[in-house]
Amino acid sequence: MMDLSTCHACAGFVPDGRTTCPHCDAPARASRAARAARLGRRLATAAASGAVMMTLMACYGGPPKCEIDEDKDRACAKGGRGTPDCNDQDPNIRPLASDPDGDGIDQNCDGVDGMKSSGAPGTAAPGTAAPGTAAPGTAAPP
Repeated sequence: MMDLSTCHACAGFVPDGRTTCPHCDAPARASRAARAARLGRRLATAAASGAVMMTLMACYGGPPKCEIDEDKDRACAKGGRGTPDCNDQDPNIRPLASDPDGDGIDQNCDGVDGMKSSGAPGTAAPGTAAPGTAAPGTAAPP
């Protein structure tokens, strides 16, 4: 059996699935049954999403929680995962922060001022020359 709704503009019957009234071309409203079905699908999707989230949290654990994060930079000084915050009093000093070379401050908690070199053979840290070569703007070694 076909469900029909009533057009709000001309009071004619509009079959489900139509977007306009066949009599006056006014935009059709969905029937109560169609709106209820759509609501049911949305509720089922929300419930399924919550079930998936609970399953993932049961398998892998919830998000990491910091026991101590005094500077509120979301890098844990204690109790989190990954590299700990080496200065929990300054929000600009945290793991993965940019660390300009030569300012005397280790902003990214890697133990050196500036970025560490890649360590690949034949490479040098920024601003230094590889062994046996000259740094830019200097004479070659004898």
